[in-house]
Amino acid sequence: MSVINTIEWLKESPNQIDICKKLSTYFTDSNESEIAKYLHSFGMYKGKQQHDKWIDFQEKEKVFSFVRGEERKLKMEWNGPNIPIFIFPCDQNNRKIETEYKGRSGLAFKDKLFLFLSSETLKIDIRSLFIHEYHHVCRLAALKKQETKFTIIDTMILEGLAENAVREKMGERNVSSWTNLYSDNQCERFLERIINPQRDVTRENHKFTQLMFGTGLYPTMLGYAVGYYLVKNYMKHSGENAKELLGTPAEVFLTHSKR
Repeated sequence: MSVINTIEWLKESPNQIDICKKLSTYFTDSNESEIAKYLHSFGMYKGKQQHDKWIDFQEKEKVFSFVRGEERKLKMEWNGPNIPIFIFPCDQNNRKIETEYKGRSGLAFKDKLFLFLSSETLKIDIRSLFIHEYHHVCRLAALKKQETKFTIIDTMILEGLAENAVREKMGERNVSSWTNLYSDNQCERFLERIINPQRDVTRENHKFTQLMFGTGLYPTMLGYAVGYYLVKNYMKHSGENAKELLGTPAEVFLTHSKR
């Protein structure tokens, strides 16, 4: 199915509720208001923004064609599923997206993928984001375990694998800043002292988000950083690449930890 022509949707009506009505067929258990709220929480625009400027940029830079090309290459390389890809403006009022995430954000499901971009997002940053998010799609398709049953370990490895796929294809300089927040020894200590005692925490538990993003008293981006470290360390010792590890159970990545 590949990239959906959301530019035509936005030209017809940029109102987020109208857009989410069109998306409702892809979300069987949610109405347009619930979809809008959920997508906004991951970086989609809300309210009136400079949609004309955004559309002009996407058309001038042929961003949609660029993403289609990236999708074709990765789909072939990773034997990935054929899913709809939706591209929308990001929330320009979200300072974290603008300053830390280079004006882009993404959201992946087993059967669909969203990219939220600014009107100035560079193609190199779009590529790294797409690699990360499409790897999620492929990982979720390859695993036997349902995402609703994921523990904190499952999600840490999901994120670690996706960002190591970016490292593998684009080099260290293009990975997210959270990959370099802590040393290997710090990650090992976090794993032993914080993560392992709570390794069975699932998404229904409020601790899940705290552990992944490092809110409250936890170190910033805790789960993401430790997950990246564990996968990178495992890849170094095993010699396996991102494609070969798509269906590997999360617990396996703990085998080369220094614990």
